[in-house]
Amino acid sequence: MDQEVRRRTRALAVIAAVVVVIAVVGLVYLRGGITSRYTGAVAGTPTPSVESTPTPWNGSCASTEMKFTGIFNECATVDKGMSCPSGSFNQARVFRMHGTKDDFIVYIEVNGNYHGPGTYVLEPWPHNSLGVPDGVAKVAVREYVTGRLWESSAGSLTIDNLENGGFVYAGLGPSANSPVVVELNIAGWWSCS
Repeated sequence: MDQEVRRRTRALAVIAAVVVVIAVVGLVYLRGGITSRYTGAVAGTPTPSVESTPTPWNGSCASTEMKFTGIFNECATVDKGMSCPSGSFNQARVFRMHGTKDDFIVYIEVNGNYHGPGTYVLEPWPHNSLGVPDGVAKVAVREYVTGRLWESSAGSLTIDNLENGGFVYAGLGPSANSPVVVELNIAGWWSCS
């Protein structure tokens, strides 16, 4: 009987150790990994106004989709990469996303301050343009049909170790050079290949 108790105790100890390891690895993964780098100052929390309060949407998206809320309330999947240079993020990654109702073009750039895979803070753009080496991580979304553009003003951009995808969580407005007005929120996985 004593040997049976020892065997069960050992089995429970192994199971507990595995659970702890999985929990720690999951926590490290969800926080951007050990090598994540935050660049720039953390953007302040914008003060909500009638203009900057998007319509809430509680729809769920698949883990491979990006969730759009606010002006649009839908899920979208990457359709195809339109410009996916390798290496530095000085040139924007551009890819098309196909939503349940609309299509979008997404731009991702870290021009002038790219330090490799990791997490970058999204803050208001100092210049109203992509392609400017101002050291600010940028995400922009263009509605495919109308051409209307939204620029990131807060959130985070994670670039994976292969540098061709990652995760984005961003609040976007019509122009970063005007007062922060969040009309669109995006959250989900992206890839450009």
